[in-house]
Amino acid sequence: MKRRGKILTGLVTLLSAATLAACSSTNEDTDLITMKGDTITVADFYKEVKNTSAAKQSMLSLVLTKVFEDQYGDKVSDKKVTESYNKTAASYGSSFSNALAAAGLTEESYKQQIRTTMLVEYAVEQAAKKELTDENYKSAYENYNPETTAQVIKLTDEETANSVLSEVKADGADFAAIAKEKTTADDSKYEYTFDSADTTLPAEVRNAAFDLDEGGISDVIPVVNASAYSTSSDYYIVKTIKKTEKDSDWKTYKKSLKKIIMAQYENDTSFQNQVIAAALEKANVKIKDDAFADILSEYATSSSSSSSDAATTTADSTTAAETTTEAESE
Repeated sequence: MKRRGKILTGLVTLLSAATLAACSSTNEDTDLITMKGDTITVADFYKEVKNTSAAKQSMLSLVLTKVFEDQYGDKVSDKKVTESYNKTAASYGSSFSNALAAAGLTEESYKQQIRTTMLVEYAVEQAAKKELTDENYKSAYENYNPETTAQVIKLTDEETANSVLSEVKADGADFAAIAKEKTTADDSKYEYTFDSADTTLPAEVRNAAFDLDEGGISDVIPVVNASAYSTSSDYYIVKTIKKTEKDSDWKTYKKSLKKIIMAQYENDTSFQNQVIAAALEKANVKIKDDAFADILSEYATSSSSSSSDAATTTADSTTAAETTTEAESE
């Protein structure tokens, strides 16, 4: 299912990098503001802002940008970044400039956010490919469902969905005709053929079709639909039309199983963090100011502060999942 692009979605949110970057071309004694009897220097400003969450987030963004740019910079083209940027801009229309401003971003900083996210996604994808073992293929095969054809009615409110359910379950009801008339899906599409690796329909809908016998009709299936600004639900009714018998040889489905395995790892927060942690360790990142001592605590890294010289080893997550990169064909 397609989603509207989100300004704040990605590996990290690049708030105003100017908070710290303003200091880059000056020394700590440089006056930023003068007034009667007093001045505000770069050192004053830095001391004031460095403990804020915005400054810590910006510093984390800068670290990740530099590390992944150094290790994977040639893997993401400017063209790809611009295409992603333009796609999001188009989804916002005339409100895009305001959305950027509200997020504390400029065109340049948002493109950098996109680029960093893509670099991390590339690194995670490469790491996931190493998990394409026979053992993982066989494991994915166990829960794999081959091609199934189903008729699907998509509705936007529960009351209507319950009413339509009564219609399709009535004696002599023509499910296909009702689906064509009632569904709110794009182009009134109501018949789909898919397997476990297909993501055209929500997983809840696919699983319902897999569980039904041929000719079976599901109950109403609520599916959470998270947008950029709110969370709502769509409602589905499914009728399974045809099911394919599963071949006993897992290699028959190797291409689909590869997509499943790749998606599993690419969407696994712990796995993503391991990849990020490995890149940080390879870069030998060390924290030299206690104000930023905990910014890498979300990853299992060997980064340390100069005061304690202790390794930072706590793991957690700040990745995006909004985007699943489709695995390359075998």
